[in-house]
Amino acid sequence: MGRAWRIEYEGALYHLMSLGNDGQHIYLNDADRNLFLETISEMSERFKVDIFAYVLMSNHYHLLVRNNRANLKKAMQWVWVVICSRGGIKAFWFKMMHILRSYPVISIEIH
Repeated sequence: MGRAWRIEYEGALYHLMSLGNDGQHIYLNDADRNLFLETISEMSERFKVDIFAYVLMSNHYHLLVRNNRANLKKAMQWVWVVICSRGGIKAFWFKMMHILRSYPVISIEIH
């Protein structure tokens, strides 16, 4: 059975997370962390994805984003390709590139 379709909506908030296989570290050093942050910043501008918060842990990361063009899948694919093409975070991508989870965030307005 394949995974459920990732449905994207313009203007939707998503909690993205990616975890290293077997809890392995996904960043080798601060340079890897900086490359990841620089790349998601570029992705934000290129794909019009607003990044509200991020957390980089040794074995996973979390992003809270707003998807303004319903293109989140393409945006994250671009991140992976760019980081790999720049020669960074080799261990990071081999350990977890196939595990990206995205969860729509439901907001409730209280008046």
